[in-house]
This record gives sequence, structure tokens and C-alpha cells, in this order.
Amino acid sequence: MKLIVKKEANLIDYLLENTDYTKTKIKSLLKYKNILINGKVASYDTIVKIGQIIELSKEKKVTKIHTIDIVYEDANYLVVKKPSGMLTISTEKEKNRTLYHTVREYIHSKKNHEKIFIVHRLDRETSGIVLFCKNEELRNKIQENWDSVAIRREYVAVVSGILEKKKDRLISYLKENKLNVVYSTKDKTGKEAITNYEVIKENKNSLLKIRIETGRKNQIRVQLNDIGYPIIGDKKYGNRKGKKLLLCATRLDIKDPRTNEILSFEIKIPREFMKNL
Repeated sequence: MKLIVKKEANLIDYLLENTDYTKTKIKSLLKYKNILINGKVASYDTIVKIGQIIELSKEKKVTKIHTIDIVYEDANYLVVKKPSGMLTISTEKEKNRTLYHTVREYIHSKKNHEKIFIVHRLDRETSGIVLFCKNEELRNKIQENWDSVAIRREYVAVVSGILEKKKDRLISYLKENKLNVVYSTKDKTGKEAITNYEVIKENKNSLLKIRIETGRKNQIRVQLNDIGYPIIGDKKYGNRKGKKLLLCATRLDIKDPRTNEILSFEIKIPREFMKNL
């Protein structure tokens, strides 16, 4: 891709405004020297000037494999966007069409003996960011300290109607019945679930930014249904409108347990979410 600069600006800001790339993808391209300004490798603090030519070359770290977007990759981590409707890991009924299987195929296509380890999961119907590690020891350290490692987990969702409270913190205790349906209870023997939401756009329906403090099964879906605003497409918890569940994990910030470096991974709000407001 080539762009002719129309105004002076910071390179990252200019690309955010004039391409579909997220900041994470732009930084990945810069890290691996895949952005050129008039033929020279660009740096993070480059200021582009009118008339200069920006060249963005494609590389495996910001590409697509089947229906999976690779958001970020380095020697230790692989971050991908899971599509709605795909299992994260296999079950007895489905072995091959899973996120893990697709990612493993990608890894093996690069190095036959390299392994990949999944860190966390998303519901089948939920799309968004999923983190993998390239060595088991690192994966184990992250999983064992997940609450302190995953310092920020954000989602977006489209719910039916206009919320009276534009911002709130939802707290309940969750249990699961024999039919695998999760429900809220006042009984504190259930697992505590804490979800923060904020309305960021509304029309007939509402677009929410959501930050979770706990990671319980179906947590966001159950708690939004509890307050009378189920997520569009959530056939399991109160809403049959729409073909897909409009819930997407858009941001994950982790603190690397070895270096304490903060790594932030982020994707844009899916366009179909905006079309359902």
C-alpha cells in the first residue's frame, strides 16, 4: 500500500486517520521495519510531511489466515481475532474448525516443530482478541496469575433499547444449571462477577464499552440480560434479533510476568455493530 501525505502529522496518527490499521498493527509494522517514508525505514516518532510517500509492506505478523486475523506476533506471543461462531478449542463434536486448530496450522507452516499454547478462551458466539504463547512455561505463568497479568479486558456490545443508566458497575453471583445455562443469584456460594459498562453511542439500540473485573462464563451476557438489556443476537440469554451475537473482545492489556512490561492489544469496533444501532 502506498499513500501520498496530504498534511504534516505524526506518522502513527496519520495512518490511524487514513487506513484501517489499528495502533497495535501500525506498531507491529514499525517494529519489523515494514513502513518506509520515501524509501527509508520509518521510526515511531517520525513526522510525515506533505508530498512524502508512505509505503506499507505486508508481512506475516499482520495478515489473515483463513478467517482469523493475526493482530500481533513476536517470539513469545501470538494474538489473534476470533470470529463469531468459532470454538476456541475442540470438543467431542468439533475437532478441526476451532481457533486453536487454525492457529496451530499457521505455526506449523512456519516451523514444523514449534508449539503453541492457548492462554484463555472466548465463548463460541463471542468474537475478538485471544492470546496464545509460544512456550509452555510462559503460558503457565500467565494462567497461574491471570488476574494480575490481565490488567485490562474490554469488550463492546450492542444491546436492545436505550439504557436509563449510561454508566454502571454490575455485581452478582453466578451459578450454572444442568443445562449449562448460567444465572445470577444472591447466594454468595456462586462465583462473584463484576462488569463495568458505559454507553458510547445510542439510537434505537445502544453500543456499550465494557470492562470486566472478573472472567466468569457468560458473565457479560447474563448480567446485561439481568438489567433488562440483552445483547442483540444472544439467543441463549434473552434476545433472538440478529444472526450473530454482537459482543466482541476489543482490548487486552497484560503485564508480562517475566519483564513487567505492559503489552496492549486492541482491535477496532466491528462495522456490523454500528449498523445495528
